[in-house]
Amino acid sequence: MDLRFVRGDAGKPKGHALVYFASQSAAEIWATYLIVLPITVDVTKYVPPFLMNQMGGESPKDLGSFAFPPSPEKIPDRGRLEELAEIRDDDIIDGGSLDGDDIASAMMRVNELLQGYSRLCSGSRSASIAAGAEEADGPEEIGVTEVLYGLMTESDRLGELTKLIGRLRFAVDGGEDSLVRETEEEIGALSRHLPDTVQVPKMVAAVKSADERGAVLADLYLKRSFHLVHEQFAELGGIERQIESLEAEGGRGPAG
Repeated sequence: MDLRFVRGDAGKPKGHALVYFASQSAAEIWATYLIVLPITVDVTKYVPPFLMNQMGGESPKDLGSFAFPPSPEKIPDRGRLEELAEIRDDDIIDGGSLDGDDIASAMMRVNELLQGYSRLCSGSRSASIAAGAEEADGPEEIGVTEVLYGLMTESDRLGELTKLIGRLRFAVDGGEDSLVRETEEEIGALSRHLPDTVQVPKMVAAVKSADERGAVLADLYLKRSFHLVHEQFAELGGIERQIESLEAEGGRGPAG
């Protein structure tokens, strides 16, 4: 079945999507959440044997995607759903209309949408890997790491960026060129899931610069990113002034 994307791109699904439905009277909105895991889970390792016979459907070893809640729940309005999707960077899919009180039919509808979304994700991932393999100058494979970046919240991505910047600084200080290259590749993959305001290229350039000013600037760039994401605008002003002062001392900021 064709999926109607309200937010996101059917050609590049994120692997996590909010799906909403209008009631048949159009007076209520119902929603559920689809997740396509980057790692297939063997559920038999976690479910007690006496419950295995009660698990129907596909093999329990084939858990790669799921919807929760399995039947849509009523939500206040579509606007709130769109706000959540913007914060979490989720796809949004218009599931059409349904009778939210008919649990069995609703679950079947959700399962159909889940199967369609899962196929899109699998197809997109395969196409991306194939395209990457054809690019001589590109990475050999996209890997699971970048898929996981796509599933993270903005705060989690900044936390991951903080760890990678710390590793890059360690590699630069130790003169470990191979670790520098590897870490820069990971930062590059992560940066594709971060807004331009984070200014990752400036951060990397600051870490790789030889003077102490660069190290301080890198920390300030990170702090500014966290303040922007958490909308802590009172603290943001002071950070911006420190950045401007340090950049002025060097004549110009690190190239970005």
